Amino acid sequence: MDIVIKLNSQTVGKDKIARFCQYSCRALWAAKVANSTSPTNESIQLLKHIEGILSSFRKLLRFGKGFEVLYGAVASIELKHVSQQLFIVLGKLSSGLFLLADHVVWLSRSGISKGVDTTKWLNRSNRFWLISILMNLCRDLQELYRLFVYYSRSNIRNLQQSLSVIYQENKPLLVDTVKNVCDVFIPLNGLGYIAVSNQTIGILGAVSSIMGLLPLLYPRLKF
Repeated sequence: MDIVIKLNSQTVGKDKIARFCQYSCRALWAAKVANSTSPTNESIQLLKHIEGILSSFRKLLRFGKGFEVLYGAVASIELKHVSQQLFIVLGKLSSGLFLLADHVVWLSRSGISKGVDTTKWLNRSNRFWLISILMNLCRDLQELYRLFVYYSRSNIRNLQQSLSVIYQENKPLLVDTVKNVCDVFIPLNGLGYIAVSNQTIGILGAVSSIMGLLPLLYPRLKF
């Protein structure tokens, strides 16, 4: 109960919990559809309805955050370390643009803004989200490469030992990598670049949500 209270006291915690529930609902209704002879099954429709409510709730919860992320990205640029911060800054800028496009999608779906091409803005949102995830993955891979080079020059020559040491000493990096690897398939599927089942998307989204929750529960895992 203390964990739930701790997460619920933070906006980002609420978002992660809602995200986990949202994608869990997708995985559940997709599994039911696969095993059901009637796609209009009441439990399936209920899970889809809950998923839609949670998606709208998260969009409302994040409303306005796009400006905050963009401002933070620009403010964090240090000219002396641009090469080192390239992936971080590009990731934040893309994330900010993704959120702004997501705001437009919410305004359209909620009926506040009329005449908006929701599909077009949803695709824009997915594109910026994909770029953001790819930038974060590049940062993760860059750090993993640096660690492999470092350990290859040390007394650790065995690949299995190197992986074991990286796991023991760099858990925040591994948590972030797993989260981004799971996330990248969601916008790729949304944009039609790959075809992934709803059940798989639900599972990947739930796993990435858990990875996102871990640093909130255990700050030492923040990358």
